[in-house]
Amino acid sequence: MSPSHSRIRRIPHRLWLGASLALLALLLALCSLSYLVYRDWRDEQQDNLIQEVLWLEQSLRMHLEAHQEWGEALARDIAAGKVDSRRFAQLAAFYLRENPELVTLERIGMDRQVEWDPHGLRRDQRQLGLPEYDAMWRAGRLLRNSYGAPYQGQDGKYRFDLAIPIVHDGRLLGGLRLSYQLDALLYHQVPWWIASKNYISIIDLGGKTLAQKFDAAEQPGNISHQTSFDPPGYGLYLRAVSYRSGLGLTLPVLTVVIALLLLTLLYAVWRIRRHMRERLLAEQRLAKEVSLRQAIEDSMKSGLVAIGLEGEIVRVNRAFCDMLGFAPEELVGSHPPHPFWPADQHGVLADAMDAVRDNRQPEQGFELTLMRKRGDTLVVRLFATPLVEEDGGQRGWIASMFDITERQRQRKEMDAAHSRFLTVLNGLAAGVCVVDEDSAQLLYANPGFAELWQVGDADAPCCVLLPGLKAGEGEDIGQEFIVTGERCLLIRRRRIEWVNGEAAWLAILSDVTADRRREEREQAQQERFQNTARLIAMGEMASTLAHELNQPLTAIHTYAAGVSRRLPEELALPAGVRDAIQAIAEQSRRAAQIVSSIRAFVKKHEPQLERVDPARVVQRALGLAEPLAAKNAVGLQLAADRSPCRVDMDPVLIEQVLLNLMKNAIEALVEAGTPRPGVELHTCVENGQWRVEVVDNGPGLAAGMQDNLFTPFYSTKPEGMGIGLNICRSIVEFHRGEFGAVSSREGGCVFWFSLPLAGVEES
Repeated sequence: MSPSHSRIRRIPHRLWLGASLALLALLLALCSLSYLVYRDWRDEQQDNLIQEVLWLEQSLRMHLEAHQEWGEALARDIAAGKVDSRRFAQLAAFYLRENPELVTLERIGMDRQVEWDPHGLRRDQRQLGLPEYDAMWRAGRLLRNSYGAPYQGQDGKYRFDLAIPIVHDGRLLGGLRLSYQLDALLYHQVPWWIASKNYISIIDLGGKTLAQKFDAAEQPGNISHQTSFDPPGYGLYLRAVSYRSGLGLTLPVLTVVIALLLLTLLYAVWRIRRHMRERLLAEQRLAKEVSLRQAIEDSMKSGLVAIGLEGEIVRVNRAFCDMLGFAPEELVGSHPPHPFWPADQHGVLADAMDAVRDNRQPEQGFELTLMRKRGDTLVVRLFATPLVEEDGGQRGWIASMFDITERQRQRKEMDAAHSRFLTVLNGLAAGVCVVDEDSAQLLYANPGFAELWQVGDADAPCCVLLPGLKAGEGEDIGQEFIVTGERCLLIRRRRIEWVNGEAAWLAILSDVTADRRREEREQAQQERFQNTARLIAMGEMASTLAHELNQPLTAIHTYAAGVSRRLPEELALPAGVRDAIQAIAEQSRRAAQIVSSIRAFVKKHEPQLERVDPARVVQRALGLAEPLAAKNAVGLQLAADRSPCRVDMDPVLIEQVLLNLMKNAIEALVEAGTPRPGVELHTCVENGQWRVEVVDNGPGLAAGMQDNLFTPFYSTKPEGMGIGLNICRSIVEFHRGEFGAVSSREGGCVFWFSLPLAGVEES
């Protein structure tokens, strides 16, 4: 660097250093002057405030001393008997009007009772509280005027009392109590010229404000002074805080002048620094621009080439040379046709250059074939933009190109694989679809899916909601059967990761309608075969039991009748023996009738119908059910219609129906644990029918149970066979009646049946 150039660079540095020192000196002078002016102003404000506070404290003391003198004179007149209660009321009322800070003026007796007040003689015997009596207590002990400690009155405002003793011939007769309100004292005794400039308050030792006088429009400043407020004393202080006020014009004018000088110096420093840095910045900017452009061009993976207006190559980057295998010297300055133009592509490349000149570049750029130096070719995608200088003139074009040879090869292979994949999927009879897991949006579907799911066009954008696809965590594989109209579809699904990385469902649909119908037919046929076999076995077993039990029952009946005939009438027997023998004979005969009826029913023979009174059948069935009800603590009641009627029936079979219904009701109540279980048997005659209802207060019929009550071999009991209710309905329907069951509104279940009447007899 030359000595002159070094000297030129040192001169701005010296100027900047001198200006900086001058600026610092000016700032120091400004701060010092401002501090001195502010300190003098603050001292003056503080002195004025102290004088005003001292004057105010002296004024309040003199005012209170005047009240003491007046009170002492009044106390002497009262002690001398010159003032009675009426005169006292007149004087007190006048003095209260003249001194608004006084709350009350009272004469207090020795027993803390208020004897006189501004209204005259008090007869309500009101006594002072402890805070109110504090001043009187001190005055009575000291026999001189005393002030009490501040306290809160009933209105929440602070007060203090002045007590003046009434003494006659050295004997204490009571005292006068003058009660002051602190805020009223400040309001009426603080002059306006003090209150307009200061915030006046009375505070205690803890700093609590007991009374205050201030202008709400003003803001307290930071200059304050306080002095003891005595009287009354007791740690009270009279405090004054001056309002915020301006400093006048001296300091602002001086500050403005110095600020202008400071700005002038700042501008001079800025100009000096600008002059010093202009040449350095220009040189550095030029060097940085050159290095930055070179770094950007060399760091790019895409090839860059600058082309002049005549098509000549002006500049290339490193990536362009590496892509084609040429050195920069071999390319810069060459004109079309360039060395990397294949012989069979001259026309195409020339047309591309013409399109660039005419600004007819495609949006996706040009897809061109170029030749490397070693002779092989590559496919590139080229984009061009005009190269415009600062003055708006065009120097040429900048072209960028990317090698897409490998990408083009992969795309062709992928298109071929995709075509093969779609050919296979579209040829499947089963439906295949892919559904987004979160939005249930259909991502792919083959024609088989569109046909099975009735979508229409498999490629149409739609949202297909397939049931069961939103499985829980860990359930990646599953299958569901879906019934749509008359068809049954089987969906097998698997959670997969779609091409965009999102979770999706791969679902395969198969039409299994024919298979399901065939399975249902086979299952129904198998069930019918099993029910038929069981019914045949049941009928054979019932016929065999009836045949085998008929002879023992006949023998029991014969033996019982023979014993009854062989016993002489005059023979003395224990009580009930003859009745028991007759009951054995009767029950064996009845059992034989039941067996014969069941055997005849199983063999599809006509039961023995006879015209009977149904009330007798109900009574016999009720008698058979009472032992079971009593054993299980179940109440059994009969609510019968007394209307006479006759019904054509087989009494034994109808009796078995009633007994079976009552037995089922009792067992249901015991199994459910119903509190206070009960079964009622209702009979009535209506619309030419004899109707019977068996009502219980149990839990009732469960959902879906009513449809299966009369299904053969269906039972809710662990040991049940499921044929009782079915047989009962068959018996009732044989008698040309109806049988059913409903749930009661009050809870419980109602089993009923009705039989047609044979006639009604008048009683």
